[in-house]
Amino acid sequence: MTQSSAHPEKKKPAKKKGGNAGWVPDQHGAWVMVIIPLVVGISVARPALIHLPLAVAWFVGYFAFFAAGLWMKARGPRKQRYVPPLVTYGVICVIASAVVIAMRPTILIFALVFGPLVAVAVWEAWNRRPRSLVSGESTVLASCAMIPVTAWAAGDPMTTRLWVSTAVIALYFCGTIPYVKTLIRKRGDRTWFIGSVAYHLAAAIAVTVLAATGLVTWLAVPVFLVVALRAWWMPWQAARRGTPWRPRTVGFGEMAVTVLVLVAALVPPGAV
Repeated sequence: MTQSSAHPEKKKPAKKKGGNAGWVPDQHGAWVMVIIPLVVGISVARPALIHLPLAVAWFVGYFAFFAAGLWMKARGPRKQRYVPPLVTYGVICVIASAVVIAMRPTILIFALVFGPLVAVAVWEAWNRRPRSLVSGESTVLASCAMIPVTAWAAGDPMTTRLWVSTAVIALYFCGTIPYVKTLIRKRGDRTWFIGSVAYHLAAAIAVTVLAATGLVTWLAVPVFLVVALRAWWMPWQAARRGTPWRPRTVGFGEMAVTVLVLVAALVPPGAV
């Protein structure tokens, strides 16, 4: 018996051809922006029965949007593979949305907010620019809009605290788009680096003003200074050592920062 037959080489598992089939979104960073606003909205307002169909409509709507993006990107016969998830998720989203509207008809007023933002994201996807800055920021703003939507659905008043919490979270999430690009797709691009750092400094100043006027806890100031510091240090360090950061490292770092931002957004002013 030869050595090769005694110890046959283990075949590597074949990679699935064709990539994502559209049923499960593979944009892991987007999951945070889908989950957090809903959780924050319920935390700032109050839990209500309507939040169940609202959560279904929101999550399944994201699944449908992801499948639609793949469908628009595909060419020829490959489009057909994305029709089942698109139709399935689309139908479930419509049904869940109808239930929400039946329970709270005035929630349709937020179509004035979501309509333009979703239209921008769809337009960018249709033109094969799903990862553009415009597309990213429009989807982030739509995500953050779920915070007041969640409170409105429960019949809670649109309080100042609610809007400030929404603004604080939106300031952070909007900054993650250019920040992540400076570490991956736009790594080494000086224009993107300067733009990202400038935005984060402006966000830190805005939060300082909110704290000075008593609209947000002073805890938010050091948190956003840390956020601004990481926007400068991470790309600078990667360029200095000549090695890019691993996406997993960036992701774990953002998980920690997100927790800090949530604390800053949810702790009432004067509590600390």
